[in-house]
Amino acid sequence: MEKINEYPGHSKKPLFNMISLDHWIPDELHIMLRIFDHLWSLELKDVDQFDNVCRNEIVKEMNRIGVRFQFWKENGSNTWNYTSLMGNDKLKVLKDFNLGQILPLSRAKKIRELWDRFNLIYFNLKLKD
Repeated sequence: MEKINEYPGHSKKPLFNMISLDHWIPDELHIMLRIFDHLWSLELKDVDQFDNVCRNEIVKEMNRIGVRFQFWKENGSNTWNYTSLMGNDKLKVLKDFNLGQILPLSRAKKIRELWDRFNLIYFNLKLKD
């Protein structure tokens, strides 16, 4: 029987335990898409003053970095929806979005560091060697 601790850093057994972990190739596109979506939704939900000013600042910053983005409410709903970003736009946001426009400076710096570290991991995943 296979033990979890045979895979350092893993809390669960691999989904396909018949394939050794050193024979897996990570799919960098789907890793980036999934993690970016999680990071972005956390930041949007975490903004205390998610009001017209904040939404306008986000749209203005998106325009500055060349990403088409908008907010809207569906009829009869109080929930704000926003543009779903595609891969290249997500990378632009990850790399260039100035979080200081919508977050307190100390928090923006921490989040920027987290985003930059993820961007470095993503870049390294794409390297052939």
